[in-house]
Amino acid sequence: MGGSSKPLSTIPADPHGTLRTATAATGSAPSPGCYSASFPRRLTRAQFVNALTDWSGALITDTALPARIQTLAIDTAQFPLDASVNPESARHQGYYRLDPTVASRQVSSIYSVAQSLAADMASTDARAATIVGNCTGASCLDAFVRKAGRILFRQPLTDAEVAVYTKAAGGATDKAAVTKVLATMIASPQSYFVVERGLASSDTSASCVSLSAHELASRLSLHLWDTIPDAALRADADSGALLQPSVYAKQVARLMADARADNGLRSFFRQWLELDDLTPMNGRVGNAKFDAFAGNFKPLATTRDAAITELLDMVSYVAGRNGSLQQVMTDRHSFARTADIAALYNTPVWDGKSAPPLFTEAERVGLMTRVAVLVNGSSDTTLPIQRGTRLLRALTCQALPAPAMNQTNAAADLSGVLTTRQRTERITEMKGTACITCHAGIINPWGFVHEGFDALGRVRRSEVVRDDAGQTLGEKPLDTSVVVKLDSMQERSISTVAQAQQYVLESGEVERCFARNYFRYSFGRANVDSDAEVIESTRSQAANGANLRSLFASIVTRDEFKSIQRP
Repeated sequence: MGGSSKPLSTIPADPHGTLRTATAATGSAPSPGCYSASFPRRLTRAQFVNALTDWSGALITDTALPARIQTLAIDTAQFPLDASVNPESARHQGYYRLDPTVASRQVSSIYSVAQSLAADMASTDARAATIVGNCTGASCLDAFVRKAGRILFRQPLTDAEVAVYTKAAGGATDKAAVTKVLATMIASPQSYFVVERGLASSDTSASCVSLSAHELASRLSLHLWDTIPDAALRADADSGALLQPSVYAKQVARLMADARADNGLRSFFRQWLELDDLTPMNGRVGNAKFDAFAGNFKPLATTRDAAITELLDMVSYVAGRNGSLQQVMTDRHSFARTADIAALYNTPVWDGKSAPPLFTEAERVGLMTRVAVLVNGSSDTTLPIQRGTRLLRALTCQALPAPAMNQTNAAADLSGVLTTRQRTERITEMKGTACITCHAGIINPWGFVHEGFDALGRVRRSEVVRDDAGQTLGEKPLDTSVVVKLDSMQERSISTVAQAQQYVLESGEVERCFARNYFRYSFGRANVDSDAEVIESTRSQAANGANLRSLFASIVTRDEFKSIQRP
């Protein structure tokens, strides 16, 4: 999201991007007025790696060190990925920030990273001297400890804390001493946990207290950049100026204009759209049926990640040109940086710099037809149930009842040459079963309307039915005609993804679902009834076409973000 901004007119208008008139939600409970107090949060794995990268960069110049930190933490130390917590269901992806657990693997990984990274940073006497400041003596050691600790711990050290780390150095500033101090700091709970107490207040009747300048700087940086505050933000925190509304507003604008803010935006969309649920696309290469289905296209081990990158590049492109959430839904550019994804789109490879090519296929109408949304991983069938539930869950937050586990499809007649839709209907829409209500009336239509795209996300005009050996049994016409229904809309007969996408946009459910999910991502917890006003404010801005940058930053300007309930 760094770089120059361009007017919205640079993004071609799309006929499927028509917006409905925004309406306000009713029955919203009042907001409690501040951020809920809870036990200390911990950094996510990404935040921890980013924090170590920025911290080490502030102490020593080594352009190759960031890559080594990434390898050290993820590959060598085997730092575990956070659990993707969904407060409504353990069956589907949620947000890493909602994971409060600290497992033994994390503790051991932190210790391993601390030892290895410290030894790397101070690997020679010359590097150790650079980190300390090319000086010796007690005052030099004291200054080094205060500087390194201030950056990593996100607040100034007390004299007692400084004494702990200078004692660890044994009064020396050589390679061994510096390594020990750095390792001790990295392994400290202060580096991994975010403790917020708020400012002392004489008004004991107040239920909320403001964050301190240092707490606010940390919360702001960790939210927008997924890392620790930089020098400019630290300076305003140290002086206390960050608590002034005008200074805070300038810092928010500066952080959002920085390229690092793009990482936070991409991280949110990646988790909101459940992109990490995608399985590798090359898992069945070599299988006769899959190879016959794929034809000349051979997915690689990297194709799955390339598909995810293509979608996130679209988000970055729209955000970088002051585009809105609706334009994320309707953008028709291809951002395929690799030949495999470009082949699926029938577009040229994008160089990442020049204007991205437009889709040439009329069926490609935006987000709902991106490969990363359509693909099923290593499969030769479209899995319409998976497509339908994922769309409803991620884009509209439609409530879906739990599957009826006492049903059987043993009586389903699967004889003859059947399309995927026909097989799915016969299995899930059997009369007299509990499955039929949810599948026929809610889930299946959203999958069936996407049947014009195969399991690799390619446009198709018909379905070739094959046996397990890859032999063609027949070619059948596609039936994509369905009746769809969202809670806030009248049911509608549609037959194309373009019509489905327009229906979803008219419903207003995307903005509502975005607002609820963005709240959870921002605050690292499930929303409750008293959070309704915060969520409604975000929904209203999204519904009125706010650009992604201002939409992403809007929540950090609220008092709920800048304060905490009194302990």
